[in-house]
Amino acid sequence: MTLPAGVAEAVERHPELPPFRLLLPAGWTRHLPTDDEERELLARMRERIRPLGRPDLEFQLTAGTKAAFRELRAKDGIAMYLPTEVGESTAVPMSMSACRITGPDGRPLDGQVAELFRRHGAEFLGDDRTIVRWRRTFATLPGLERVGTEQVNHLVPVPGTGRRVGVLLSTAILRDPGDPVEGIDLDALVAFADAIASTFAWAPSRGAAGD
Repeated sequence: MTLPAGVAEAVERHPELPPFRLLLPAGWTRHLPTDDEERELLARMRERIRPLGRPDLEFQLTAGTKAAFRELRAKDGIAMYLPTEVGESTAVPMSMSACRITGPDGRPLDGQVAELFRRHGAEFLGDDRTIVRWRRTFATLPGLERVGTEQVNHLVPVPGTGRRVGVLLSTAILRDPGDPVEGIDLDALVAFADAIASTFAWAPSRGAAGD
């Protein structure tokens, strides 16, 4: 799946990473993982969703947003990407986050990646074999029995670190846990997440580490 027209570029700068960019779909916005941004975002989302008469969508997006911010703050979170400009084409129950991860005790991430291939069906996204992709399914979100999550992960090694550091893009797709895990809509959203992740690129940087 390709991204629709109207994409916007998000450039991320982290003190311990070279800058990178993603292309966000129309209607998606970038947010820092702070309490203030979470409150402002939830208020804006509810204001836009309620006129649609979709309490189910409001519940899903609110629950997913809270869970995503909570998880991102617990990690070395960089940013959150969400479809906040809700309309017929952007009202999807999904979000993406970016965080920095490191290998255990400063070692390369190779062992963890090998385990993902052995036990979690990981594969490379694209012919350049740079981005590692895998999926996980969670029956419910903690405390929210009505909401399950299909998680699509994309791991990008940071150049110049000997694969000891990576950028992890995690997309959470909310669903009714009573529905089948596989389905046309879910597959389309997973492909949409892959399309966003495939736009990842390192941006020009002053003094960025080389390969």
